[in-house]
Amino acid sequence: MIPSDCDRYLAEWFASLEKELKTVNDMAGKGHLPEATVTKSGLKITPLVNTVSEEAETLMQQAYALVPHLKITELLLEVDNSTGFTFHFTHIKSGTLAADRVLLLTAILADAINLGLTKMAESCPGITYAKLSWLQAWHIRPACANRLSNRP
Repeated sequence: MIPSDCDRYLAEWFASLEKELKTVNDMAGKGHLPEATVTKSGLKITPLVNTVSEEAETLMQQAYALVPHLKITELLLEVDNSTGFTFHFTHIKSGTLAADRVLLLTAILADAINLGLTKMAESCPGITYAKLSWLQAWHIRPACANRLSNRP
């Protein structure tokens, strides 16, 4: 049961944590940590062994072979063709649409997956940081997202 008094709850939680950390520390000192060792360079954890059976692995490979292979931007273009969401990402001054929807979607994706423009440019052949940066500066801004969220 969790105490209703926050200070008491935190005190009990910290005491429990302290106890568990002491146990782990003692086990580490004696070399009794399962699947792990503590060395001068730090904690070394034994890599996991693949527990998927050969039959299951074969079935997974067969299933993956049935799925079409496409780039994420191709999928986003297909979604955009149905929804038209890139229509909201207009040039900040002229109001025109981005000339290159793939580049626009790549810049949006870089932000969405928290990869950043530099890493995205490095991972996409033919796309440069300069192009992504320019497009982001002129076409991607909070007002565009606000227009998307206010759609009927």
